[in-house]
Amino acid sequence: MAESSNVSPGDIKPTNIVEASDEIEKAPSILLGPIDADLVESETGQGGLVDFGDETDLSNPQNCASLAPPDLICVYAYLLTCLLRSLATIICAPVAPRIMADFNETNDFYITFLVSVWELGEIFGPLIVAPLSELYGRLYIYHAGNIFCIVFSMACALSTNIRMLVAFRFLNGLANVSQTLNPSIVGDLFRVEQRGSAMSMVGLATMLGPVVGPIIGGYLGDAMGWRWCFWLITILSGFLEIWFLLFLRETYAVQILKKKAERLRKETNNPNIKSKYDTNHTASQLFKIACVRPLVMLCTSPIVFLLSLYVAVVYGYFYLVTTTITTVFESIYHFSTSVVGLSFLGIATLDIWVRRQAKSGQARPEQRLPPVIFSGLVFPVGLFMYGWTAEVHTHFLAPIIATGIMGMALVSTTIPVRSYLVDAFGIYAASAIAGCGVLRNLGATFMPLAGPPLYQKLGLGWGNSVMGFISLAFIPVPLLLMRYGEALRSRDKRNYDA
Repeated sequence: MAESSNVSPGDIKPTNIVEASDEIEKAPSILLGPIDADLVESETGQGGLVDFGDETDLSNPQNCASLAPPDLICVYAYLLTCLLRSLATIICAPVAPRIMADFNETNDFYITFLVSVWELGEIFGPLIVAPLSELYGRLYIYHAGNIFCIVFSMACALSTNIRMLVAFRFLNGLANVSQTLNPSIVGDLFRVEQRGSAMSMVGLATMLGPVVGPIIGGYLGDAMGWRWCFWLITILSGFLEIWFLLFLRETYAVQILKKKAERLRKETNNPNIKSKYDTNHTASQLFKIACVRPLVMLCTSPIVFLLSLYVAVVYGYFYLVTTTITTVFESIYHFSTSVVGLSFLGIATLDIWVRRQAKSGQARPEQRLPPVIFSGLVFPVGLFMYGWTAEVHTHFLAPIIATGIMGMALVSTTIPVRSYLVDAFGIYAASAIAGCGVLRNLGATFMPLAGPPLYQKLGLGWGNSVMGFISLAFIPVPLLLMRYGEALRSRDKRNYDA
């Protein structure tokens, strides 16, 4: 027998009495503690299911009073990664005309597509990242995505023509793992009552990118040239990845319990010991199931589909406005390239709203949704105000305030929706978020391309009004889920492992 070490008896549960609560089912470990082989054999007999122990089990981060310093700093690094990736999506917006001139490109299509092509990459990336993370854990997928982002950001800085730059922007979006994995990691690390605050901070970091990105891009483009927008992303990403390589550990419960079971089988020579998440599928079957799971959830779950459609409209219209802000403020208010980035400051008012949402968690997932109802009412107001104040050339503060209203509505949509999906789908939260991201990123990619012709045909006033009227039609979505969401979840007995 192996030498006895520190382990909780709760690590192993007899197969006939295993019951996992919703919280434990979502609870992961950031530490893989030592295992007592003698204790395993006495507790399980011929076989058993490996699970986390009681509240004294330090391998479960939800049982810890606080995270260890390296893990806590990794949490802050997750937030910085969210900020950096969202900043990278739009940092080139103020310098897009300068990039076009530098490459002698006259096709105005690229002014918008240069920004939105990142979102096109994010359509396909999560469909790969989410299932791989649920199959092999978060750790190695996170490292791989960060390293690819560094390489592709460097390639953007070294691009020699507009098509090369667009191609590597697409690949950057494809490799962006943080948008899919960070909300899932929050679900891994925090209990339900703590998750609202943590998810709000992730959402804040993500939403601040569109604020500071254009400001940095505008001034950096003027001072050092547009290529330094991409060099800055490369350098900062490199520093973050070095920290992750030193301190990042696995957070996914399924992967950690799988490793525990493997160690137990080896130390006890008992092949009947399994993780409580083990299935009878082969590795190839698990891979196929994991790869199609996000699309299956999008197509078969009314909850995922309705929320995806709602978020796609809000996200798409918001990106349409942000990708055309530079043109609007340069042509109407005669802002310079560096100053035009300041027009995005209105979006920073979402910080106040995010902090108001960062309260304690709720017991039922549907209790995450009231802010989404608020956003459905407020977002059209921002569209109407932005369009008509710019149309009649009011003071530039008026359309900036309107973008702030839209930003507040956007964050009060995305954060609760992500929290809801994490709470509702547990260990498959990454797939649910990836499925939602398909429609969201389709909207963010292609709706901005409709912006210039829409404004040319209808003007800023009626162009934004059309979008406002369409967005009003989606107000019933959160109301329906508030009323019927619990019934839909309980009635949806689909096994996403099958």
